[in-house]
Amino acid sequence: MISLTYEQKKSLGFQFLLDQMSADCVYGQEQIRQCRPYTPGEWESLQQELARLGALTENYGKCRGFWDRVERILMNLKEIRGSLKRAKDSVLTDLELFECKQFLLQMEKMWQFYQEEQAVELPGISWRDCRGALNLLDPEGRRLPGFYLADAYDEELARVREEKKRLEVLLRLKRSDKEKAELLGKRQALVAREEQIAQNVRRRLTNELRPYLEDMEENCRIAGELDFLLQKAKLALAYGGICPKVECRGAASEGRGRLNLFEMQNPMLQESLKERGKEFAPISFSMEEGCAVITGANMGGKSVALRTLALQVVLAQSGFFVYAGEAELPMFDHISLIAEEYQAMGSGLSSFGGEIMELSEALNRQKEGFSLMIFDELARGTNPDEGAVIVRAAVQYLKKRRCMAIFATHYDHVAEYGDYHYQVMGLRNVDMQKLRQEIACIGARKGIDVIAQYMDYGIYQVHGAEECPRDAIHICVLLGLEPELLRLIEEAQE
Repeated sequence: MISLTYEQKKSLGFQFLLDQMSADCVYGQEQIRQCRPYTPGEWESLQQELARLGALTENYGKCRGFWDRVERILMNLKEIRGSLKRAKDSVLTDLELFECKQFLLQMEKMWQFYQEEQAVELPGISWRDCRGALNLLDPEGRRLPGFYLADAYDEELARVREEKKRLEVLLRLKRSDKEKAELLGKRQALVAREEQIAQNVRRRLTNELRPYLEDMEENCRIAGELDFLLQKAKLALAYGGICPKVECRGAASEGRGRLNLFEMQNPMLQESLKERGKEFAPISFSMEEGCAVITGANMGGKSVALRTLALQVVLAQSGFFVYAGEAELPMFDHISLIAEEYQAMGSGLSSFGGEIMELSEALNRQKEGFSLMIFDELARGTNPDEGAVIVRAAVQYLKKRRCMAIFATHYDHVAEYGDYHYQVMGLRNVDMQKLRQEIACIGARKGIDVIAQYMDYGIYQVHGAEECPRDAIHICVLLGLEPELLRLIEEAQE
């Protein structure tokens, strides 16, 4: 089972998307809270979820009026599962019977609406007809929202209530104290008898409801699934999601898994950049089982690529549409995200110690199934020489294991050990002379913002040996670092 912490969901942008979902009923809210990735053993269930999400997403815009009405009905559904559970071995109270009636009234509307309209067929979404249960709680057939134990439930109940009314009329007339006391005594006896009969009616109603409990519980489940599905469809439409192609690859599968994600987007980062007047550069990434290394200076591009890639995998395996031009990926038994920012606070370990603990646990999980392992600047918490050795060794070790491991690192001579090498675009295609002149006009301090405007955080695949980008040196030059210091840096690079 794949489990992500809140910090990991938040960093990837998955929590951002979950927070965009505004479920209409308590059952849908529960589905969102309990959302988790499917396991390889649940591949068929994942395919069904993606298929019906595709059907709903396509139909939602065409039949908006239909779905708006469905959502209004969902909004009126209250939590009744506690009452349904009690009904199996206890007598329901008037309040619980009232709540059940409210639910059944909405279910009748939903059931009739689906019968009248040509709704898109969604596998697994089939409402149970519970009108028989509603008729029990509405013997007069008036379909009013309130509930009371009607006289129609029991002839003696009707007679007792009528006699009680007669006595109350007599009590309002002037009588002697003795007569009033006698009338009050008779009324008290009637009240006790009325409650006794009412309890018998409640017991009978609860018993008669029991054959419908399973269908009512099933409608609660269906309401939650449909509500959750509607929220997924809205997200897909809001940010341009597509249906991913998910292959059933796991520990026992034959063949090499393939991860192919073309022009990925990250809605959370898109929104953040939009607020600053910038655009998110789509990211493309492809690999088979083995190790990939993303290199580049510490300017954010590598982390953006990792988060965006991991987000697509988590979305696809959780039954969401992904944000990419194309998406083909295997199913993973485990997903390990190892970076300092993902670690839980208060562990008592240094950042480096925490990373090593995470690495050890990830390696143990990898032995139990097919893993996606993502490392963002592994071993940055120790000295550079030791850190580089650790990362190189981790790449060499994992490339021989059945997994997909992706390392983002600024350490030298790591990529040569991997199966795939990607680099951050950075300032690769920038006219440095033009950029230098622009910074000269506004000053070095404001030049930082100018460089950020030109920086391309996309990645490209490197084939064969290629010199590592020198963006850090370029930035030193552009921001006017002391010439003598620049000369020493240049000499050290040779």
